[in-house]
Amino acid sequence: MKTQVLKAYKYRIYPNLEQRVLIEKHFGCARFVYNWALGLKKDFYEAAKKSLSRKDIQDALVSMKKKPEYEWLNEVNSQTLLSSLLHVHTAFGNFFAGRAAFPKFKSKKNPVRSYQCPQHCTVDFENKALNLPKLKGIKAVFSRTFEGKIKTVTVSKTATGKYYASILVETEQNQILSAVVEPDKTLGIDVGIEHLLNFSDGTKIANPRFIKESKESLATAQKILARKQLQSNNRHRQKKAVAKVHERTAQQRHDYLHKITHKLVSKNQATSFALEDLAVKNMLKNRKLSKAISDVAWGKLVTLLTYKATWAGKNILTIGRFEPSSKLCSCCGHKVDKLPLHIREWTCPNCKESLDRDTNASINIRNIALADALGY
Repeated sequence: MKTQVLKAYKYRIYPNLEQRVLIEKHFGCARFVYNWALGLKKDFYEAAKKSLSRKDIQDALVSMKKKPEYEWLNEVNSQTLLSSLLHVHTAFGNFFAGRAAFPKFKSKKNPVRSYQCPQHCTVDFENKALNLPKLKGIKAVFSRTFEGKIKTVTVSKTATGKYYASILVETEQNQILSAVVEPDKTLGIDVGIEHLLNFSDGTKIANPRFIKESKESLATAQKILARKQLQSNNRHRQKKAVAKVHERTAQQRHDYLHKITHKLVSKNQATSFALEDLAVKNMLKNRKLSKAISDVAWGKLVTLLTYKATWAGKNILTIGRFEPSSKLCSCCGHKVDKLPLHIREWTCPNCKESLDRDTNASINIRNIALADALGY
């Protein structure tokens, strides 16, 4: 049985000078329309206590583009401007639904920029070119090909000046049914800082600590930046050098997480993975652990593992974040009152069993998840 799925493919693109100028115009116009629409909706809500409809904003945009002082908006793809309106509408919807904070205006000084093309985008794999509205024949490096209908293309620019195209494709594939949850084929996973992953079978995966490895080079680059004159070309170049250090660290982490999750899903006998539902945003408020938590990127890890397991027909089981996975003895069920973070091994006062804190937590996560899934 066939089913339609959405998959995203990200490629590096190399626009020429003329194409870069037009891409920058798209960035600027998309940002302007987003801020204009956000201000319009904000003012209307404060005055009328109700939301301005998306159609009303679209009509106002069409009228504005006809004015001589806004003729420059016609130099870019009109669908890109409509996408900006959709992003504002979505941001307000998320705010009123309690899923996000109030939308913020976009700064012109932000070096990371993007815009979206929802229609009329094609890819020429043979000639290694990407065709967008008003931008034809952009040179691209296609690391892999795809088949299906292109839904949207998002062009982005990093702080280091690199351009990328993220292509969302609707493709058809065989429907994969989820495997039956079996205790013998369920692996409990506890994420940590000392070790990135701790499994219920006793194995562990090391934490490479990418931020710590780049600490010296980042400190040197930032020290040089601090000595540069404001608004100078040298300062601008040094800001890019600092951004390159951050980019390299992020790319190393991203590559490492992709390799780990791929190995877990494709080369592991387990058909189900049990995880703890962590409130990562709240945990980042701990000033002593925030940098270490950001470095391990638990949220990104869970996201990658979840969609890869779904594609492979494997299950992701989650337990509540307030379940006592660390303080509960996995042998007898005895719960200790206190267990400080610096204690990595402890002995159960009830059964006298010697326990590794992280392995014990992963076993409990597995047991609790199985109890919820199988009803025992």
